Amino acid sequence: MINIESIIVVIEPEQTQQPALQRGIDLALKTNAKLMIMLSVYHAGYDLTAMLSSAEREEFRAEYISDRYSWMEELLEQYTLPEGTLTAVHWHNKVYESVVQTALEENADLIIKSTKHDPVVTSPVFTPLDWNLIRKSPIPVLMVSTHNKTSYSNIVTAVNTGDEDRVHSQLNEKLTGCAGDFARLFNSDVHLVNAYPPSPKPMSLSTPSFSYTNLDQAIKNHHNQALNMFGERHRIKIANRYVKEGLPEEVIAKIIQSTDAQLLVIGSVGRIGKTTETMGNTAEIVLNNIKCDVLTIKPDGFIPPLQ
Repeated sequence: MINIESIIVVIEPEQTQQPALQRGIDLALKTNAKLMIMLSVYHAGYDLTAMLSSAEREEFRAEYISDRYSWMEELLEQYTLPEGTLTAVHWHNKVYESVVQTALEENADLIIKSTKHDPVVTSPVFTPLDWNLIRKSPIPVLMVSTHNKTSYSNIVTAVNTGDEDRVHSQLNEKLTGCAGDFARLFNSDVHLVNAYPPSPKPMSLSTPSFSYTNLDQAIKNHHNQALNMFGERHRIKIANRYVKEGLPEEVIAKIIQSTDAQLLVIGSVGRIGKTTETMGNTAEIVLNNIKCDVLTIKPDGFIPPLQ
């Protein structure tokens, strides 16, 4: 479940288009949530300790923050902000840490950030900051891909109901609950998708005493039964439950396209270390293949790896 009472919008520096800002304004008005708009900045010139005195460095920092605040105020004049909207410019050499720390201090329920678009690439471009927020924020992160009006008529939720692992089961409940909350806000249809890997195929054509066809069917039946039980409990229409064999990034992308979904709700386990370096997180691979807004959610108890 997600009870939106406080929202943090992350401003993109030097960008005239701020899709996340419009999304944040729309959601704040719809939920009567408190809205904070923040810009996190840093300049490498501050690190020139051999060339600047301590006083000069602090003067440089203060002037840079003031300049960025003036730029943000000018940007915000183009928008009609909800009453009581807060604004802040924070100085930090790790932007994602600044965002997460601010969100925790403000007891935010949602962080909203824009993705970038490359004219050569049809799907959104995720920056290192985007990936760090997706991996390391304990607070749900809404990545906004377009500047269109906030309207989520169809919401796809990626679940893993075939796995009886406790963490996955709890995350499935959390994801579907959050999708339901958004659906009630926007009068949306929720779709559940469960992708499962292909069963192993025989090494040779002759495998006595074993039927791989039966194995395929048994695996399919297991996933169908698990999703249907889960879907019944959450009152998801039968027609909106999808069990597909294949890679999650391909299956989910196809369901999003076929349902014309505007929002994907997906879990991110927040792996760090070597698995992160190799982009081993399924959520990250999925995000590179879709064009809609994405709400990423962590399991309960996730502790952010902040300094």
